[in-house]
Amino acid sequence: MTKTAPRRRLAVLAAATAALALGLSACATAAEPEAEDLTAVDYQLSWLKITQFGGFFAGDAEGFYEEEGIDPTFTSGGSNILAWQQVTSGAALLGDEDNTLLLQAIESGEDLVAIGAVFQKSPMAIMSLTDNPITSPEDFEGKTIAYPDNGIAQFTSALEAQGVDTSTVTIVPAGADPTQLVTGQVDGYGGYATAQGASLELQGLEVDYLYLDDLGVPSYGNVIVTTRANIEENRDLLIAFLTASAKGYEWINAHPEEGAAIVVNDVNSTGGLDLATEEATARIQADLIAGPTGVLRIDVEKMQQIIDALVEAGTLTGPLDAADVVDTSLLDEVFGDSTTLLD
Repeated sequence: MTKTAPRRRLAVLAAATAALALGLSACATAAEPEAEDLTAVDYQLSWLKITQFGGFFAGDAEGFYEEEGIDPTFTSGGSNILAWQQVTSGAALLGDEDNTLLLQAIESGEDLVAIGAVFQKSPMAIMSLTDNPITSPEDFEGKTIAYPDNGIAQFTSALEAQGVDTSTVTIVPAGADPTQLVTGQVDGYGGYATAQGASLELQGLEVDYLYLDDLGVPSYGNVIVTTRANIEENRDLLIAFLTASAKGYEWINAHPEEGAAIVVNDVNSTGGLDLATEEATARIQADLIAGPTGVLRIDVEKMQQIIDALVEAGTLTGPLDAADVVDTSLLDEVFGDSTTLLD
């Protein structure tokens, strides 16, 4: 008896421990949704998995999509991929697209509608060094500006509309990196603040940014699109996705370094991205993503300005009514009377 009793007590204790562990496991399962309880949502990115999309990745890492019952998949884009085509084909429920490409697709009859925008204004800017600043239209006169070759005509028109005597401005094609500005070959460089601007700042240079939006060229960056049919059939799912996405972008704006680390170490764990560069990008883009009524918002009046400018430039062949192109109701429902979703 004295030898078998301890064994029995151990057996009882082991059984109780196992039962307790099973109970705790059941509680954890009840608290956290199983993968099969989540709804899969495919999102087509317009470019590679970099920090401009960091709010989506942060939303996934922080559990915001899971809270909304969503299991998201973010598919990389590229130069040969049009996000809107993936949406209209049904390969993705939604995605993001360039202003011009989206509006051209809508003009051609595609069943697309803009429901938000990552960037409240495009990060395309004229960058100058602080000791030779270009911060207003009058600063352009007598200066040499490097600008992407395919956009020089539009840029020149924008300067003329601001009253700049463009005969006094020398505009040359921009290289892929801002070396022309660093070496003093040009006074201003046209590129993305979130890319070339981050590169300049990492070199220890003080940079001024004059965004094209502030030069009378209204634009959004990474317009979020879906189809009208999707809104009718999957409205609640789209609202849930936008809710989690808005939380993700609010979070990365508040935690740029941590958000950049998610992009570099988790999303692109095989390498290829520099953490310091992505941290600089996250800091720079925060002001471009934030909006007075909340992140991801899109405005009908501003979209009409974009449409009118593209019609005037001949990029669109005829007028479009922005009210037919934009649906603000989903994000209105996401935010309600608030401008933020995170405390």
